[in-house]
Amino acid sequence: MSAAPTTSQRGGAMARARVLLALDGPLAATVLTVFRSFVLSVSFIGCLVPVLAFTALVGWQATHLAVWLGSVALLPLAPATYALLRGARALLSQRGDAPTGREFWTSFARGCRDLWWAALGLGVVVVVLQYDLALFGGTDAVVLLAAVAAALAVVLLIGVCVVAAAQPAGVRGPLETVTVAMRAMARRPHIALSWLLLIGVGLAVTALPLIGPAIALFLPATVAAGIHICNDALRLPLNDETRQTP
Repeated sequence: MSAAPTTSQRGGAMARARVLLALDGPLAATVLTVFRSFVLSVSFIGCLVPVLAFTALVGWQATHLAVWLGSVALLPLAPATYALLRGARALLSQRGDAPTGREFWTSFARGCRDLWWAALGLGVVVVVLQYDLALFGGTDAVVLLAAVAAALAVVLLIGVCVVAAAQPAGVRGPLETVTVAMRAMARRPHIALSWLLLIGVGLAVTALPLIGPAIALFLPATVAAGIHICNDALRLPLNDETRQTP
């Protein structure tokens, strides 16, 4: 028969339990980090309300109105992506102490001011792609080229937002920001592919029955954190700069 635990052993177990369950203990820190991640994700999803409303009320149609409304609905995506990346960087560095909600909306306002050109550029690309699909959608080659162009646009948007998030507001102009992003991705193309992989896997997971909608509430922050981790681990040329969060 095993011996009964001694008083010192019971005291040590209780002490470890108190440390684990303390308000500043590892369990509380983990719960708070998950909550901050939830706040960041919901903030990003809130910026997608125009896209969700367009999808539910109008949807894809080969009409001028649908093409232009779809483009307008995507205008908040660029500043929202910038804000999401800044919030995810704060979450990775400060964890449960990161003010993700305030960081997101402050960065979103800054992104609307400094990245308006990226939002308009994305809108133009979306208009062109939608007209191509509307006019030549019956051709497999056009559909394939549109899918490749859409993937490149997503990668470039993320790269631009990574570069913009790496520096204080207004340090780089539009042309320099795009040039730096394209140069970094050309030197490390596997990192850009990892971004697409993270997004693709995340969207696939949200399609799972029962648990998919719950995962979607944490997906944006998780993907953004994954992008930063890939940038750091795979040595994106901007690696040192992206650690600077003014």
